[in-house]
Amino acid sequence: MLKFLRKNTKAIVWVVMVAFVAWGGYAVSVQFQEASRSPGRIFGKEVSFQEYLLANRAVQIFSPPPQAGKEPPSADEIEARTWEFLVLSREAKRRKIAVTDEEVRREIERLLGRRRGTGLTREQYFQWIRAAFREEPREFERQLREQLKIRKLLARVRQKMETEPEERLRRWLLELFRQAQVKVYNPQS
Repeated sequence: MLKFLRKNTKAIVWVVMVAFVAWGGYAVSVQFQEASRSPGRIFGKEVSFQEYLLANRAVQIFSPPPQAGKEPPSADEIEARTWEFLVLSREAKRRKIAVTDEEVRREIERLLGRRRGTGLTREQYFQWIRAAFREEPREFERQLREQLKIRKLLARVRQKMETEPEERLRRWLLELFRQAQVKVYNPQS
């Protein structure tokens, strides 16, 4: 046996090296495959990381500030609100609810506390977005548009409910979240 190993050392070393390289390549590919998996599913469809991050940032930006004496929302609360945002956003998309550029402009003016027609240059607007929200204007406007779609969706649902709109809205939301079958993939640490 030793005579065989001595005679074929070069071939054996190459076989072992190829085996280790193949094994390492497989391990890396499996690791990247798991890392690229989406953060979850809603209504049976995968949620992209981009969509999830947009929703998460929108929740952080548009959540009401904590009241005096109260703790800011925990990471778990922000996570739950993010998934709620995604479910409502998908429902608004399913119902083909649209928000015009004019509605986005009006909401921005409301956030700025300005009246229509008061001067604010494009550069000042960009500086305000970057300073106040630490966000690029385009991303901020996408998040704002999604937020406005959700507001419109909830307003339409409330409008259809004649009696006890808040209680019926609560029941509608519970049914919607049940139908959404939210599945969150938890990363393995």
